[in-house]
Parts: sequence; C-alpha cells; structure tokens
Amino acid sequence: MRAGRALVALVTVGAVTLLAGCADEMEDAMAQTGSGSTPAALVCAADAKAVDLPDGYPAQAVLPDGIVVTGVQSRTQGRTVVTGVSAKPFAQTLADMQRAYSTRGWTASEGEVEDRDAESNFDGNGLRGRWAIREIPDCTGNTSVSVLIGK
Repeated sequence: MRAGRALVALVTVGAVTLLAGCADEMEDAMAQTGSGSTPAALVCAADAKAVDLPDGYPAQAVLPDGIVVTGVQSRTQGRTVVTGVSAKPFAQTLADMQRAYSTRGWTASEGEVEDRDAESNFDGNGLRGRWAIREIPDCTGNTSVSVLIGK
C-alpha cells in the first residue's frame, strides 16, 4: 500500500509539472505558492476527503460531477492548481473533462490522449488553463485530476 501511495504521489507531481508548462508566462507564477493553499491528499476516491474550492473560484471551471477535490494550491498572480480524484475509470473521466472544458465558454486546444493519461489547454471566460488526468494503478477504476487556471 505504501508503494501505491508513492506512485500516486509521483503521478500527481508529474501532472502538476505538466500543468506548470501550460504557457511560458505562467511558469514563473507556478513556482511560488501563494496563501490559502491546501496540500492535495493522495488517496483513492473511496478514501478521499473533500476540500472546498477557494472563494472566487470561477463557476465555469468547477470540475465535473463525481470528482472529489482533494487539494487546492494558490499560486502567484492569481493562479490556482486544483487536484482531485474520480471514482470513474480513465475513459469516462476523460470524456467528462473534455466536455467540461470545451463548453461553458471554454475552448480546448493542444490536447493529447495516451493510454493512461491525457491533458489539454483551455481558454475563455477571461482565463486560461490546463487540465491533466492520469489513471491511478493502485486504485482500480480511479483517475487523478489536476487543473491549473489563471489569467
């Protein structure tokens, strides 16, 4: 079980690292944590403890139903990284994320889908960001989700 949590931690760090590369000017902001951060819990969906999204988080960027928000990190220049876990398998979580971030005023771009992970940039509503999802090997049927959003 300890190895499984280490793998989940590695996957989450990898997702956040990918998110940090969203755009050149966002990289500097991602390097510094702002106030009001809640570290992400690295657990399977069945054990996830939900945390609240911060005040002022854009309603259009709320994660699809069924994703439990497990961490929120405030970054400089108003950027936010939201981490969560879905009890849905990768393919269903992918469809949910693609639908959520290509509607509600968002336009998806520069996405990539592989066997067990996917990511996409999005912009609209005066904001832009990037989401990334990863299958969680030690949590059968679960998917980790990370979203970076800012101006």
